[in-house]
Amino acid sequence: MCCPHNQVVCLNEYELIRKYRCINCAGVMMCICDQKHGEKFLPHQLEYGCVLETQESILVTHYFQKNICNECKGLALINAPVSSAPGRTSNILRYYWREISFQTTQLFHKKYPNLEKHINTEFQFEKERKKIEKEVVKRIKELHRLTPKYIYDKAITEPELIEKYKIHKYEIEAIHRHESSEKSNKVRFLKDDNLLTVEEYALSFFKEKGYFGFESESIPFHVLWGAILAPIIQDPNDEYVRNVQFGNRGDFDNKSGGKQISCLLPSDFGTQGYYERRKNEICIYINNLCNIKNKFGSYLSNSIELRSYLWAHEEKYIQTTRRIIEKLSDTDIKKVLHYISKNYWNNYCGWPDLFIFNNTSFKFVEVKSSNDKLSEEQKNWIQGNYKELGFEFEIFKICKPPKNTL
Repeated sequence: MCCPHNQVVCLNEYELIRKYRCINCAGVMMCICDQKHGEKFLPHQLEYGCVLETQESILVTHYFQKNICNECKGLALINAPVSSAPGRTSNILRYYWREISFQTTQLFHKKYPNLEKHINTEFQFEKERKKIEKEVVKRIKELHRLTPKYIYDKAITEPELIEKYKIHKYEIEAIHRHESSEKSNKVRFLKDDNLLTVEEYALSFFKEKGYFGFESESIPFHVLWGAILAPIIQDPNDEYVRNVQFGNRGDFDNKSGGKQISCLLPSDFGTQGYYERRKNEICIYINNLCNIKNKFGSYLSNSIELRSYLWAHEEKYIQTTRRIIEKLSDTDIKKVLHYISKNYWNNYCGWPDLFIFNNTSFKFVEVKSSNDKLSEEQKNWIQGNYKELGFEFEIFKICKPPKNTL
């Protein structure tokens, strides 16, 4: 008797053509509602699925079947919002990313039917595609207003976050000036007859309070983690490790090209599944580290390929990393390594703008201008910091002065 596949689990909500494993017969299949789009536009995604937690490639055994996905069954849809990023901060863009992708592709090829599939793709016509995508987003936004397809997860708000963790927030008034040129359209802030960026203004503020500091953000922590964890990440005895190749990052930066870099990397790299699988080895390795800052040079020289894969290759970020670890103890560094290791793709970003220090202490500072808000990645880091890292953290915000004082 054929299995009805009435109990399935999605292998990876973040695939465009989702694959499902039947709990009863262990078959792997796709839902028939995706068949037309998949066969026409994404045939290369139909043979295998990718397990989210491990990045394991799984053969599709039952092709397209009826009533597999929740939508076809009339059940609540899978909530799988993509992370917030520049140009993708609204809930419409984060929750409806599959619908936006499908509808944009379909409408693009309807408007340009003569383009050859897989040769002249829509992504080679960025301007035209973006215009169509805006039309699609506008339509989906109106549909969501009338009949929401997804129920948005309630994210903690910035005021709630500040109150929950008792975060000290500076709110400093400063005159705003727009700097318009061919290269930028940034806001500058007037201080002592000088126009400063928000970061420069914050650094000068803390300098008056006896602190030194510099811009840091996330990349130096890619450098730190990639350099020190390379031996465990690239462990040749790990059965999941395989050789991967990617373009030379330096060539990309210089807009030259061609060279390939080879790197040992586990197939489930950066996921929670990887950490759970290798947790014992990772924890023992990190806990046994000692005299880290004096050995950092050797960590760097032995991790060139991995750091290049992580885009943690530039000298300016390496120097910033050195400056940061000079102020950290081995215990502090180990906290950072443990935190990022638990879920690399989730925890490597969102680090604050500034690293501030004096003779006795250090702290992280996130800087914002008037209308800026904390991103979801920054909120995630703040919560991770208070739960796991325990570093001093503050917010520095420049506000517009009242109009009658300008």
